[in-house]
Amino acid sequence: MTTFADCKTLEDFEKLFPERANLPAGAEVTRVAPSPTGFPHIGTAMQSVLHKAVTLKSHGVYILRVEDTDVARTVPGAVEGIVDALKWLGTCPSEGLTFGGDYGPYLQTQRLPLYKLAADKLVKDGNAYHCFCTEERINLVRKTQQAQGVSPGYDGHCRNLDKAEAEKRLAAGEPNVVRLKVPKNETITFHDLVRGNISFETSVLDDGVLLKSDGIPTYHLASVVDDHFMRITIVIRGEEWISSAPKHVLIYRFLGYKMPRFLHTVLLRDKQKRKISKRSGDTNISWFRRQGLLPEAFCNFLYRIMWAHPEGKDIYPLSEFAEKVTYEALPSTGPVVDMDLLLFINGKYMSALTKDQLRDQFGKYLDYLIDNNLSASNSLHQDMPFKDTVPEDLVKLKAAMKADPAYADNVLTVVAQRCGRFGEILFGCNSYYDFGYVAPTRERLTKECPDVAKQNEIIQKFLDAFANAQPTEVEGIMKGIAKDLGLKDRAVFMTIRLAMTGEEKTPPHGEVAALLGKDRVRKRLTTVLNSAAPSQAAHG
Repeated sequence: MTTFADCKTLEDFEKLFPERANLPAGAEVTRVAPSPTGFPHIGTAMQSVLHKAVTLKSHGVYILRVEDTDVARTVPGAVEGIVDALKWLGTCPSEGLTFGGDYGPYLQTQRLPLYKLAADKLVKDGNAYHCFCTEERINLVRKTQQAQGVSPGYDGHCRNLDKAEAEKRLAAGEPNVVRLKVPKNETITFHDLVRGNISFETSVLDDGVLLKSDGIPTYHLASVVDDHFMRITIVIRGEEWISSAPKHVLIYRFLGYKMPRFLHTVLLRDKQKRKISKRSGDTNISWFRRQGLLPEAFCNFLYRIMWAHPEGKDIYPLSEFAEKVTYEALPSTGPVVDMDLLLFINGKYMSALTKDQLRDQFGKYLDYLIDNNLSASNSLHQDMPFKDTVPEDLVKLKAAMKADPAYADNVLTVVAQRCGRFGEILFGCNSYYDFGYVAPTRERLTKECPDVAKQNEIIQKFLDAFANAQPTEVEGIMKGIAKDLGLKDRAVFMTIRLAMTGEEKTPPHGEVAALLGKDRVRKRLTTVLNSAAPSQAAHG
């Protein structure tokens, strides 16, 4: 059986990677092709969602190809991060790196002989040439152009180098790159499925590098060659590649390859309308995972901001997006990553979980944080007060939930009713366990009830009344205490809430009391009651 390593000519590769004849009519073959120069971010997620939708709709093939030719900037662990992110999103490809397939390898640094053959053909046919210019000369040309107010680009110094001289310098081992020979005075037009026809004059294009001196291809050559031999029918990529598309059109033409269709997606923006970059820490997919978002909800958010449902829906599955979306309906300007909308959508998905699903999903969230030694924060929205945890706290919570599953289910059910993501549940859960409860300081209680003696009266009266009461009677008990002591309801309600949970915001007191149980409530309130000095913090 012929393998990639056995192929010695472009014709060999054509035989190894034939047209995909077993696909249904109209099936699209597409690829998501991230670079491992950083960890996968929200833009990668949006691309993967769209690729998944396109292939679901057409019953096609979706490939993961990792474009790792920028070796110097490759980040250790980034490839594994890409695969892990796609698995979490539920947008796994049907073929590609770690997913198998007959059109690999799917890592570009493992395909170098193929790019060399393509570059050689371009040179042989007169559509590319060897350039021997040193880096010093290139830099000098660039500085001169900038001083003259000219757009920097290669000046074509080696473009018409005598063939015999070029071969002599090659034989001598002189360092060189291969450059594309861009035709003069030509208009190149290609069709974008979102924007329509786009034209460029070749006068604005320089003779870009195709193959570097170390044998590593640039994006221009590698992407075209791989898209051809993987039999890609539609290239979906970010709009930052529009300016490169005319060079790719030329490479397709010169190599005699059938050109796929192009769809350039918009770049996402923040609320200040700035481009979101994968080097922004708060756009990494792992950052969103730390917040405790459901992957289905996160995907829903992504296709919701890139496409308006004809019925005005915000909540709908990926299958419905795939069925109804058209290329023409995708945006031509960058949508804003609206965190409020994300929280709204995630909250809807959270509220639809059954008790078993809630336990299972929250358990996976805890495992993700613990296994990756991550802290969890509730800082998704800039207006939220910041909280943080350390991995040791998460281990304690996991152990406590495992030790008493019934109590854990009750805690999750109560807390989740008022939470929009697992990060909030995480912080809400801790106070229901003794290791996570921190009794309020006397100073904190004084903000609600300035008189320490009255604080003690509130707590003692509540303890006396609650001993023989039902949780449903808690609110009435507190109102009675406020009336007896001549206090506002808030002073009593907040004193008891803080004493029971250590938190300012919780579910209704009756639900909290029912969940904690009388023994735990009595122990905590007694701890606060017995705190010795106004400045001393008591811990349960």
